[in-house]
Amino acid sequence: MKFRCERDSLLEVLQTAGRAVSGRSTMGRALNGVRLEVTGNRLLAVGTDLDLTIHISTEVTGLVDGVCMAPAPLLANIVKSLGPGAVTIEAEDEKIDVSLARSQFAINAMPVEDFPDLPEPEPAATFLEAGSLASALKQVVRAASTDESGRPLLTGVLIAPESDGVRLVATDSYRLALRDLPGSNSLGEGEQILVPARALMELQRLSVLTNAAKAPVADSGQEASQIGLSFGDRRATFSVSGVHISTRLVDGKYPDYRQLIPPSYPNQLEVGKDSLLEALRRVRLLATDDRTPVRLSLHAGAVDLEVASQDVGEAKETVDADYRGDDLVIAFNPTYLIDGVEAVPGDVVILETVDASKPATVRAADEGQFHYLLMPVRVVN
Repeated sequence: MKFRCERDSLLEVLQTAGRAVSGRSTMGRALNGVRLEVTGNRLLAVGTDLDLTIHISTEVTGLVDGVCMAPAPLLANIVKSLGPGAVTIEAEDEKIDVSLARSQFAINAMPVEDFPDLPEPEPAATFLEAGSLASALKQVVRAASTDESGRPLLTGVLIAPESDGVRLVATDSYRLALRDLPGSNSLGEGEQILVPARALMELQRLSVLTNAAKAPVADSGQEASQIGLSFGDRRATFSVSGVHISTRLVDGKYPDYRQLIPPSYPNQLEVGKDSLLEALRRVRLLATDDRTPVRLSLHAGAVDLEVASQDVGEAKETVDADYRGDDLVIAFNPTYLIDGVEAVPGDVVILETVDASKPATVRAADEGQFHYLLMPVRVVN
């Protein structure tokens, strides 16, 4: 196998496929490698840890068709270290040569036959608009749990039908984020899938890039502003701009999140997003860890923020706001609150509360399609 490719393009391919590579020796040495295959002027790179698989293809100058498997991090780091220009990669026997100008590397190849036998990516059954999905993932994925040893269900993001579209939901039991995508009616009634947040984080990265590029996809005719979706046999595949991300779905029934949403809120704070964020970030400087809450005193005309730490000191700040309801003091995990406020589109944030012990909602002023529920922190006065 032999081909030539511009360094930046090759590096993007290697890094993208490499993000699915295990890197854990317990998963087997073959899962530490990226499989490279050249057919004509097309390079296909595949990385997997069996739960997540990424196929990515790009155009190269193909010199000799063939296939090899290389240590994923090492090859990517070598290419990254090279200067600008066209990189030549040649694989023969058990060696892979990498060269550009006066730089030459020879690394040991990995046995291709050890690479897992993976199914081909399923063709897309439906399409979603890339920009909308990318913004939805940015808002929702942050609320998924990262603790795989706890409740595995909460490490996934629920995708389910809602009205004339789909709804994305994620929670780690302390907060919950949901976003509706109207017009994306890609699921049947009662049908839902639970996608690992890790896979959607990779999709988020790719959809943002391809939506900005607006380039046509050579192998399917699909516009880069569209993301293909197919699922079945406990797997889902997302396709965009020459990249296919396949992932095992999370098994189990997602918790009934609707029962967590209060039917109404007697108290409502309307405040400038930037003003609130800046104040939260300042007072959080005195929080020794995320267990140190930020207290919000809600009253007519303003919201008072306070963080107090016995070891460090205290910080207070007042932000002008419109408030309707009973005076209330409520406390939150500062990082979780900042995450929710950051995710709200627009310049104005609405914080709706019932009392100091029930979930509050952070949303945009126009109701919109995004809601972020946050459990208060119980504090002793």
